[in-house]
Amino acid sequence: MAVTDHSVTSRTIAQRIESVTHHSVSARTIRRHLQQSGLSARRPLLGLTLTQNHRRPRHQWCDERRMWGAE
Repeated sequence: MAVTDHSVTSRTIAQRIESVTHHSVSARTIRRHLQQSGLSARRPLLGLTLTQNHRRPRHQWCDERRMWGAE
């Protein structure tokens, strides 16, 4: 279910399992099993794209502080 529908929550999975099997399973157990299978809710953070207007002041700031020593 989590493989085909990425928006489903661990609580929803736990409720569906309980409705089918009549056994209660905690949402934490579902999350742990999904994580062990390589599935997680976290998406990798992609870097923000910097335009020339962003890069220029950033490089200038770095250049000004390049020779700073530990104080």
